[in-house]
Amino acid sequence: MWWAAYLIDVVGLVTEYPFGFVILCFLAGAGYAFILYFRDIKQGLKSTTHRLMLVFRFLSVSLISFLLLGPLIKQSDKIIEKPMIILGIDNSRSMVLTSDSDYYRTVFPKAIDSLISALKSKCDVKTYSFGGSLVTGFDASYNGLKTDISTFFTEVNTRYSNRNAAAVILASDGIYNDGTDPFYAARKSTFPAYTIALGDTLLKKDILLRKILVNKTAYKGDKFPVEVLVEMNKCAGSTTKLTLSQGSHLLDTKEIKANSDHTLQKITFMLEARDKGIVKYSLQLSEIQGEGSKNNNNASFIVDVLDARQKIALIFDAPHPDITAIQKGLEGSSHFEIEQIRANDLPKSYEKYDLVILYQLPSVTNVADLGTLFRSKSSLLIIVGSQTDVNALNTLKAGLIINSAKNSFLESQPIVNEEFSLFTMDKKDISVFREFPPLQCPFGTYQFSPLSDVLFYQKIGNVATRTPMIMFTHLAEKKVGFIAGENIWRWRISDYIQEANHEAFDLMIDKIAQYLSTKDDKSFFRIHLNNRISENEPVEIDAEVFNASYELINGPDVNISITDAANKTFPFIFSKTAKAYFLNAGLFPIGEYQYTASVKVGSETYQKSGRFFVEQVNVESSDLVANHNLLFRIASSHDGEMVNKENIGKLASKILAREDIRTVSIFQQRMSDLIGNPWLFILILSLLTAEWIIRKREGL
Repeated sequence: MWWAAYLIDVVGLVTEYPFGFVILCFLAGAGYAFILYFRDIKQGLKSTTHRLMLVFRFLSVSLISFLLLGPLIKQSDKIIEKPMIILGIDNSRSMVLTSDSDYYRTVFPKAIDSLISALKSKCDVKTYSFGGSLVTGFDASYNGLKTDISTFFTEVNTRYSNRNAAAVILASDGIYNDGTDPFYAARKSTFPAYTIALGDTLLKKDILLRKILVNKTAYKGDKFPVEVLVEMNKCAGSTTKLTLSQGSHLLDTKEIKANSDHTLQKITFMLEARDKGIVKYSLQLSEIQGEGSKNNNNASFIVDVLDARQKIALIFDAPHPDITAIQKGLEGSSHFEIEQIRANDLPKSYEKYDLVILYQLPSVTNVADLGTLFRSKSSLLIIVGSQTDVNALNTLKAGLIINSAKNSFLESQPIVNEEFSLFTMDKKDISVFREFPPLQCPFGTYQFSPLSDVLFYQKIGNVATRTPMIMFTHLAEKKVGFIAGENIWRWRISDYIQEANHEAFDLMIDKIAQYLSTKDDKSFFRIHLNNRISENEPVEIDAEVFNASYELINGPDVNISITDAANKTFPFIFSKTAKAYFLNAGLFPIGEYQYTASVKVGSETYQKSGRFFVEQVNVESSDLVANHNLLFRIASSHDGEMVNKENIGKLASKILAREDIRTVSIFQQRMSDLIGNPWLFILILSLLTAEWIIRKREGL
């Protein structure tokens, strides 16, 4: 049977059984044919006919037996892949805010079409547009409210790293105001990079509101500053007026004079928060004759005026870097008023505090009387560390019992609980959390209510556990949170190492404090909506409905009507989620909107009303001077070349002349099931049919 093995090897047949089973298939065919036709020899058949039927039966039975082994056949496919050119085009608003906007709306799209047609003679061209986001194709709408060039290079590196990518072409003015530095994003790319320099590098006569610095929240009765950076270019000797107004009411006016061709002045207004709620303010620069663009002369900002700050007491026995990290995290929010208290100076009453943070209390060195605190209505955040008296903490029955040997701690890394729902975290922040260093956590058995909500679990070594690191529970009507670990100051440093800021850590501490310090809403119908929405973000609203037992239900329909300043109404019906409701109302124009939501539960009808603002995104008009230096650096560092818009037609010939642009052949091997081969089926059927015809002809 050596020939069978050789044939199988040449054809490329593979089975999961040893080769001996293939021999058994042939033996089965031979045995079956011999038993069937042994007695037919005596019936006077011609030897040729007899042998022919014997062979037909042998082959058909052997093949059928072989198919029972589930054989696979190796096949090699040849794929011809032409070189690919990836073209990224700036589709942001800044492209058409200059004097040559007509060129980019009429001439430039045709030049791009001609470039693509020339490249397609030898290459496949993949076209992308980028502004605030990355999309395929190019529609020359120039409606991007931001410019993120780095997303284009991220897509190129991810999608085309193992393909026959010949070159990357970037057509942009080089201005970016979102994402990372494009030069560093492009460094990971291994392809030649060509850039098309668009826009104007000349500084033209222009005045603009460069930046507005103001706290997003203020408290009623407080005075708060507003700092405005006004930039004046090519306006030496000219004067403009900056007016600040609230609606139709003029609040203040300041005169600004340009002393040189490039002036950057900081103007400060002092405002008073008189009315509770969301207040919109407008800034306007008066026009200067000969100004290049007037789109950047006005801007608006919104301040949320609250009744009073929430008071937080941070109580500790001894100094620790964690205390500073928590203090810094809370200071970034204007919602809180923080007071540090030593364990030896505990207050007689806690009723004025919305939240009390106990850092490693009760401690092994200080027997503090916490009975008054636990009898108060103040919410608690308990941080457990190496100085915590765990046994004393257990006797307080705060919602978490740790059965641990004395001073038994180990390092545990945080694991984000994807099902956590008390408050939301940004997906970008969650990726930062996953890289946080370990905390020193008490080692032992943790007992807590199954109704508790866990934000982070502990990961010990490579083992993911269900032991909580950060969790929340209720003690009667009091909210209680636990951080079972010491050295969270390392998290704040890790956040800075990863993102060059402390935003993820500070926001986490802020949201923990906000959740614990906010009193529970006891209403049966609740609406959750961000009252400040950028014009490039959809209006998304969450709703919750409760029955008389305060159980979440989502049987009845929830309706909402959104009304704009012109009293035009937009009705919507919420979609139902697993236990609540959600509505994506889409994009709304800039302005102020009122809403009224209602739901009928049994015989009761509940209503909620409020308002929100859709804010203008002005980043595209704040900088209109093209950055061709960035484009040159990207091209020169990737064996490419920068061309201006007049030479777009020559770019195709430059790229196609490269010696490293060639078509490649890829041989791809795959395994296919032999049972599904139609030719094999026809062969077996033909063998059995031929044998049946001969048998009938011979009268068998």
